[in-house]
Parts: sequence; structure tokens; C-alpha cells
Amino acid sequence: MHADIDFTPLTHPTDPPARTDPTANAVAHLALANGWQYYTHAVDQQLPGVVFREPNGGSRLSQRAVNIVRIPGTPMMEIGDSFYTKVAVGNQFTQRWGYLAADVGVAMPSVTMESRSNFAQNPLPATPARALADERRSGLRVEAAPGAEFVANALLTPEVVGALDNGTYPLNVEMNGRWLFLYAPRSLATDDAESWKHTLRTAQLLMDRIREIFPMDASSSGTEVHQSVAPMQSQGGRVNRMRVTWYLLAVVAAMGVAGGAALLFGGR
Repeated sequence: MHADIDFTPLTHPTDPPARTDPTANAVAHLALANGWQYYTHAVDQQLPGVVFREPNGGSRLSQRAVNIVRIPGTPMMEIGDSFYTKVAVGNQFTQRWGYLAADVGVAMPSVTMESRSNFAQNPLPATPARALADERRSGLRVEAAPGAEFVANALLTPEVVGALDNGTYPLNVEMNGRWLFLYAPRSLATDDAESWKHTLRTAQLLMDRIREIFPMDASSSGTEVHQSVAPMQSQGGRVNRMRVTWYLLAVVAAMGVAGGAALLFGGR
């Protein structure tokens, strides 16, 4: 897919205007050079993926995105960096997810796939309800809606597994109805040309495989439902676990210091 893309704005960037973010400037020029659309930001995106919507369908708290690029074609793809606010232990934490979204034109069952490295850093906030974690593949955690395991198995060719479990640019996947999402707990709307190439190549690998699994004939409207979209269940207990742990440790340490000070100086 990226053979005809001009990555010069990333590999040989120009100096941005004063008070302009260098990454935003590079991504905007990448879009301009290739005839893509660029948007500086958006709020309350209506995409159905787990980083945009709560399991009940509502928008995530303070959901917004920056450096949004829309690539025309079939399917049209959108790449950007999404943010939302998570409340845990009475504190607010910002969650960032780089994303690629594509409407593939055929409804698919609910499946999430997480690279082990991404999962260790920041698990996806929701997965298909009643899904059992499949960790048979090295470097990958797969959760498919009950009855959809065969789709995940068919999708995960060695080439696809290698692309998701890439040592430098690991990626997660969500299949949600007609939508295919790639996620990473880092920027995907970045000034790193190799990251763009890997993300676009992985998306193409997945879309090619989806078309093989769910072929559409010439008369198809692209609206068939091969499997029902399953409800999603929150994984809030595992999200922000490291942040919450460090916060609690800091609180305990502060209480220990305060208690020690009271013992030393309280009677004087």
C-alpha cells in the first residue's frame, strides 16, 4: 500500500512555523503531499471502537483526538491519536491511544487482539463479553466473542502475527461490526515514517485476509452480518493498574513519613 506514498515530509521535514508543533507540522505536510485530508483535532468522535466508546455505547470521558489524517480509497482509513480521561482511586489519568480506523464493508464478529508488550504497558479498556483469553501464540493475546474463535484463527496467519508482535511497532486489533481498528498505546499520527509504513502495511495485511474470510460478490451491498456483534465488557480493573499501584504506594509512603514525624516530634 505504501509503495506510492510520499514520505518525504517525514524523512526530510521542513522547519515548522513559530509556535507550531513539529510533529503536527510534519503530519499535515504528509497529508498535503499525498492528497489526504488533515484535521488538527476533533472531540467526541462517533467511531464505535473501545478507545472511543464505553461498553454501553456512550462516549468516553473527555474523549478527543489530534493530528487526524483521512486517506481516501476503498476503504477510507483514518489515522490519529485519541485521548480520554479515566478516573481511578479518586484521581484522573489521561489515556492515549494511536489508532487506525477502516470501514471494511462487511460485518465481522467481535474480536480483540493485543500484543503482549502493549498489554503489559496499557491493556485495552474493553474486550468481547464472555471471551476467553487465547495466549497460544507467542507475543499475542486474543479474545474472541463466543463462537467467533474460528475467525481469529483464520485471520492470524504467521505474517499477521509477526506484524502485530513487531518488536519496534507492536499493534493491537479490534474487529467491531464493519469496523477494523488498529491501536497502540503510543502515537500513530507521528513523524516517524517507519511507524506509518508498518501501520499501513499491517492494516493492508488484515484487510486482505478479511476479504478472503468474508468474500463479497459483485452484487453485495456490503451489509451482510456474518456474525452478531457481541457486547463488550469493561476491563477497568486492569487499566491504569501500574498508575494506581504507584499512586497507592506514594500515599502509603507519605503516611509512613507523616507517622514517623509524629513519633519523633509529637511529644516535644
